[in-house]
Amino acid sequence: MDEIVGDAIDQAVSIEMRFASGLPRGVMAPLYRAARERAGQPLCFAAASALKARLKAGDHVFIITGAGAPPTLPKGETDGPPGAAAIARALDIGLNVKPIMLSEERHLSPVVASCEGVGLAVVDEAVFRARGGCAMAIALPLGAEPGAAAADALFERFDPKAVIFVEKLGPNEKGVCYTITGTPRPPEIMASAHLFAEMAMEQGVLTVGVGDGGNEIGCGNIHDVVQAVQPMGKMCRMPGDGGNATVVRCDHLVFASVSNWGAYGIAAALAGLLERPSVLHDVDAETRMLERCIAAGAMDGGYARLIPYVDGTTAAVQTSILTILHQIVSNGLTTANRGF
Repeated sequence: MDEIVGDAIDQAVSIEMRFASGLPRGVMAPLYRAARERAGQPLCFAAASALKARLKAGDHVFIITGAGAPPTLPKGETDGPPGAAAIARALDIGLNVKPIMLSEERHLSPVVASCEGVGLAVVDEAVFRARGGCAMAIALPLGAEPGAAAADALFERFDPKAVIFVEKLGPNEKGVCYTITGTPRPPEIMASAHLFAEMAMEQGVLTVGVGDGGNEIGCGNIHDVVQAVQPMGKMCRMPGDGGNATVVRCDHLVFASVSNWGAYGIAAALAGLLERPSVLHDVDAETRMLERCIAAGAMDGGYARLIPYVDGTTAAVQTSILTILHQIVSNGLTTANRGF
């Protein structure tokens, strides 16, 4: 697989489908271009290449997700858990890596349900350490001080070789997390996931961030552009507390129209690099995963309802993205023979 295929994957997952009003629109293209220019390579291709180069069989990988909070989204969004599960499955099948899913307690049921929907069993630690083909799920505590203790303990306990963030808010330069519409998220209602990014980078552990707005961990790579492009990039609803552009960086940023799609793009790129299309889950698994994620309580972030949508896009769009990605990978591994 080459960068031509990588660029096609990026294009497929970066088509903007935003509402006419109510949420920022017209931001996808400039933010993607900034990320692509700074990476110097197709984003999904670069992230997948780094994972393939750095990870070996049996390594532990932290995958951190979960967006949304009570009272409006009590168990979070459908954007995040499916993407995290898809990457977990791809790393398990493609690299024999052992994924550990991390999220707030309120998000954990949709995360586990998504893993099971895509065919990845979530088991206890004894089983997880004894066999492959499975994942673990651990709830992260709320608040800054408990979060720091949890990061220290989990790094010591599992010695991860990569940390991947999918649709996970990171703080701005004032230390404040904001939603894309400018609502503050105080530390006491969130896991301090950014501490995992900081610890990983201090220890030379590979970090990958997947986002779709500029307030997610990893988007610190394009902080200045997010501030310029997002309506609340520099200033939100609390004067003096800055905007929703996060400063938290990662080694690799994948910026996509929907964070799940960015995660699927990484899985697709890994499938291409390994020349194994089955590393990317299929449309049947996508359907199961979304259905189970919703049944576990996750809501569409666009409509804030228990419906089979992701960021305001239908279930049919999710399977269509998967179909396109599979075709890109398959054709990228095929030599045309037209018979003349």
